[in-house]
Amino acid sequence: MLIGSAKWKIGKVSFLPIMFGVLMALLDVGMMGVAKLTHQKKFSYVGGLILSTAIYTPQPYLFLKAMNFESMTAVNLIWNLSSNLIVTLMGVFYFGETIAGLRWVAIGMALLSLGLFAYSAND
Repeated sequence: MLIGSAKWKIGKVSFLPIMFGVLMALLDVGMMGVAKLTHQKKFSYVGGLILSTAIYTPQPYLFLKAMNFESMTAVNLIWNLSSNLIVTLMGVFYFGETIAGLRWVAIGMALLSLGLFAYSAND
């Protein structure tokens, strides 16, 4: 398996769980982006619903594969943090939404949390 044979760890930092989280988050970006465009009436309701569901279809497969390398708890948190960051960037840079004040601190803390999940002190 290509994933298992690649070197995903540098020192005590493992990038493999982050890679899975980012892949799953990119599916979230596609699904949520289509949902937002559907809300803005740029897609029909039925078409947007079908397309967003189709984009999201590989999610359980990726989650299942990720659990070969990390616990369900860690995979879920990494996926959620990655999704929160990447979907937020889409909202700001593509849809022109704004973030102000302490919400930037929350984004920084999410990024720090991802780094902590990548660090594996027990290995």
